[in-house]
Amino acid sequence: MVGIAVGVALVFAALVANASLTGAVRELSEAIVGKADFQLSARSAAGFDQRVVAQVQRIPGATATPIVEARVNLVGPRGRSSVLLVGGDPRLERRRGLFLPPPLVDDLGVRRGERVTVETGAGRRSIALAGTLGRVGLGALSESPVAMAPLSQVRAVTGMRGRVSRVFVDAAPGRERAVEAALRRIAGNRLNVTPADQEVTLFEHASYPTSASTALFSVLSALVGFLFAFNAMLLTVPQRRRLIAELRMAGYAPAGIVQVVLADALLLGIAGSAAGLALGELASRLLFDSVPGYLTSAFAIGSQRLVTWQSLVLAAGAGVLAAFLATLIPIRGALSAAPRQEPTTTESPRWQRLAIGGGVACLVSSLLIGGFAPAFSLAGLAVLLVGLLLLLQVWLRLAATAFDVVCRRLRNPAAIMAALELRSASARTRALALAATGAVAVFAVASIGGARADLQRGLDGIAESVDDGAQVWVAFRGPANIFGTTAIGVAKGQMRAIEGLRGVRAVSRNRGSFLDVGHERVWVLAPTPSRVGGVLRRQVEDGDPALAERRLRRGGWVALSEDLASELDVGIGDRVDLPLPRPTRLRLAALTNNFGWPGGAIVMNARSYARAWGSHAFSTLGVRLGPGAEPVRIANAVQSILGQWSPLRAEAAGDRLHHQRAASRAGLSRLDQIAAMVLICSVLAMAASMAGLVWQRRPTFAAMKVHGIGQGQLWFALLLEGALLLGAGCLLGAAFGLVGQHLLDRALETITGFPVSYELAGTGAAGAGAGVTAAALFVLAIPGWLAVRVPGSTTLPST
Repeated sequence: MVGIAVGVALVFAALVANASLTGAVRELSEAIVGKADFQLSARSAAGFDQRVVAQVQRIPGATATPIVEARVNLVGPRGRSSVLLVGGDPRLERRRGLFLPPPLVDDLGVRRGERVTVETGAGRRSIALAGTLGRVGLGALSESPVAMAPLSQVRAVTGMRGRVSRVFVDAAPGRERAVEAALRRIAGNRLNVTPADQEVTLFEHASYPTSASTALFSVLSALVGFLFAFNAMLLTVPQRRRLIAELRMAGYAPAGIVQVVLADALLLGIAGSAAGLALGELASRLLFDSVPGYLTSAFAIGSQRLVTWQSLVLAAGAGVLAAFLATLIPIRGALSAAPRQEPTTTESPRWQRLAIGGGVACLVSSLLIGGFAPAFSLAGLAVLLVGLLLLLQVWLRLAATAFDVVCRRLRNPAAIMAALELRSASARTRALALAATGAVAVFAVASIGGARADLQRGLDGIAESVDDGAQVWVAFRGPANIFGTTAIGVAKGQMRAIEGLRGVRAVSRNRGSFLDVGHERVWVLAPTPSRVGGVLRRQVEDGDPALAERRLRRGGWVALSEDLASELDVGIGDRVDLPLPRPTRLRLAALTNNFGWPGGAIVMNARSYARAWGSHAFSTLGVRLGPGAEPVRIANAVQSILGQWSPLRAEAAGDRLHHQRAASRAGLSRLDQIAAMVLICSVLAMAASMAGLVWQRRPTFAAMKVHGIGQGQLWFALLLEGALLLGAGCLLGAAFGLVGQHLLDRALETITGFPVSYELAGTGAAGAGAGVTAAALFVLAIPGWLAVRVPGSTTLPST
C-alpha cells in the first residue's frame, strides 16, 4: 500500500503542479482579454502610436480596446513586489487609483487610500491604492501578480503617453476573416497580429521544459513506486500461495480463487490510491507550490492551484492498476494443475546464465538508446530497471556466498545464523524483494540527483558567460529582471560620475529584451561589441566561434539558438527574417544553445539592437574595473551615485551571479523535491516491508530461543541480514544509477534544450546508497528488537 501511495502521490502532484502553471496564465489572459478574438501587439516594450487605435476602430464589425502594460515594481511599507501593471480595462476608466489582488495588498502592507510607489526603469512615481481587484469584478486575478489602473494613470506612471502596448479586437459574428485581414494590413511589418490568447500559447511553450522534465522525473518515480508495491507483494507470495492451496484443497474452483485474490488487489489499490491522493495533495501544496523563478521574468504567473478530474482519475487509476499487476504471481497458483504451497523450481545454472545475459543485454540496450535515441530515454530507463532486477538475483547469490565464507571463519553465532537464513531456499523471495526495494530506491535517487546537478552546472556556466567582462553591474531591481530585459534610465551626470570613479576602467551599455517569434518568446541578448566574444564563445553549438564573434562585432549578423533556427528554417550564412520593431537585414553567424531560456535566444551587438528597436535605451550597465579595484566598494559607490532609493541596483558580479543561480535553481526545485520525496518514501516503504516481515517471523524466533539462542544474538543476526541485503541491493542500484544519470541527462538535453554538463556523480550515488541503507536499518532496529523479545516456545514455526 505504501508503494502504491508513493507512485500515486508523485503522479498526482506533478499533474496538479503542471496544470496549475498554465491555468494561472490562462485565467490572467481571460480576465484581461475578455471576449476579444484578436490582438494587435507591439514588438517592443515601448509600444506603438495610439493613432493606430483609430484605424482599428474604423474596421467594419470590429470593437477595439487599447491596453498599456509594463513590468514594474510596487513598493510599500513591508517590501517590494514585481507585477504586471495594466491599464485600459473599461471597468476602471471612471475610477482613479491602483487596484491590486488582496494577497499583494497584504504583502506590501498598504491600506486603501495610501500611496504605493511604482518603480520603472526610468524612475519612481506614486499612486493611491483605490481597492482590490475582486471589488471591481476582476476576482479571477485575485491570485495573479498583476496591478490595474485607468489607462491615463498607467500612461503617466510608465511614461508611455500617446502610446499603447496592445489593442484587443472583438470581431462581429461572421466578420472574423475580414477583421483579421484588415488588422494585418494595418500592422504591416512593424506590429504583430495574433489570437487574443497568444500569451497562453507563448507560456505553454516556455514552460514546456519545466512541465516535461517534471513529468519525466515523476513517471520514473511512479515506476519506482510500482516496483515498491510489486516488491512488497513478493514478500507475501508464500502466504498467498498457502492460502490459494488451502482454498483449492477445500474445493474452491480456480475462478472463485481468482475472484478472492483480485478482490484483495482491488481493496489494496483503492486504499493505496486514496492514501496517495492525500499525500499528493499535501506534496503539491508544500513541495510543488512554488512558481519556477525564471518564468516570472517574461510572464505574470499566479499561485492558483487547479485540480482537474483528469488528474484524479489518472493518478488513482495508476494505483489500482499497479495493485492488479502485482497479484499476477500468486494467481498462477490458482490456475495450476495441482495445489501447492511453495514453488517447485529452484534457480538452475541455466536460469542464472539467462539472468546474466538478459541483464547485460538490457544494460547495453539502455546505453544505445541514450547515445542514439535520447527522445526514448524514458524507455531506456525502464529497460535499465529490468536489467537491474535480472542481475540482482545473481548479485545476491554472490554476496550471500561471500558472506557465508567470512562468517564461518569468524565463527560468530549471530553471523552464522544470518548467513544460513540468506542461503535458505525459503528466504530467496523475501531477500530478493527487500534488496530490490533498496536497489530501485537508490537507482532513482542517484539518477535524478545526478541529472539535476548536471543540468544546474550547465545553467551556471551560461550565467557566468553572460556576465563575463564586467565586475560590477547596474540593472533594474527585482527578481523579474534576472535576464536584464527592462530598459533603464541613467542621467548623463550620473553616467559621468560613474565613469570617473577611481578604479573604473570602462562602462558598457548593454541591451536586451524579449521578442515574440511565432509561438516562442525569445530572449534577445545585445552586449556591446567588446563583450560579444565573452557572451557567445562557450555557447556556440555549430559554426566557428571566432568568425561568429568578428561578424557580430561588425554588425548585421546574429547568432540564433538551434531550435529557433530550425523553426525559421535558416542555416549559417542565410538571411534571417525576424519580427523586429523595425525591419533590419540580418544574417546568421552561428548556432548556439538556448542560453537557459526555453523559448530560444538571439545574440546581436548593442548597435544592431538599437537600429532594430529604434531606441538607444539600454537595460544593463557593465562596469569594468582596473587592477586592484574592489568590486563591492565600487558597487557601493555606484549605488550612492544612483541614490539609495533608486529603482536601479548596483551589485558586484559575484552577487549578481548568485541571484541568477538562485533563479535557475528555483526553476529546477521540483526535480530536487521529487528526488527528496522518492528518498523519504523509499525508506518508509522498505522499513514498512521489513517490519512486517520481521513480525511474521516471531514463531521462528520463539523456537530458536528454546534452543538457547539469546535475543541479543537474534537481533544482531537480524540486523546483519538486513544490512547485507540492503547494502548489496543499494550498491548495485548506485552503479546502475550512474547509467540512469547519463540517460536522464540525454533526455533533459533533448526535452529542455538547456546545456547539460555531465559529471560522474559517484560520490552522490554512494552517499545515496549508504544513506538509504543506514536509514532503513535504523528504522528496522525498533520492530526487530520487539520481535526478538517474543517468549520462547516449542510451537513449530509457521514461516
